[in-house]
Amino acid sequence: MWFSSKKSPPKSDLATAAPTEEVKAAAGSVLDLLKATVSRISRDHIPAADLDVRAHLLDSGYIDSLTATELLAEIERRYRVRIEEMDIVGRLCTIDALAREIEARTGGAAP
Repeated sequence: MWFSSKKSPPKSDLATAAPTEEVKAAAGSVLDLLKATVSRISRDHIPAADLDVRAHLLDSGYIDSLTATELLAEIERRYRVRIEEMDIVGRLCTIDALAREIEARTGGAAP
């Protein structure tokens, strides 16, 4: 069997690329994961570091009614915790409140 003397193609830059904020947060807390998710789905793609975790999600403009549904679906998928739509405008209207609620329901475990 003959082997080509050509060199292998260079490795993809993806293997050495810096991880995204969401990937970095995956090893972090529920709060970090929620911040990364809100950052990703926000209309203005606000960096996670710039999000005020105590700001009202809708009033601050971080999310709207459509992205609120996306956020709740992501929470349910990732944590197996169902948050009612009315709660996101009421008692769980901040990233901080959502994180505490998820931690209380899951025993504080991030996925």
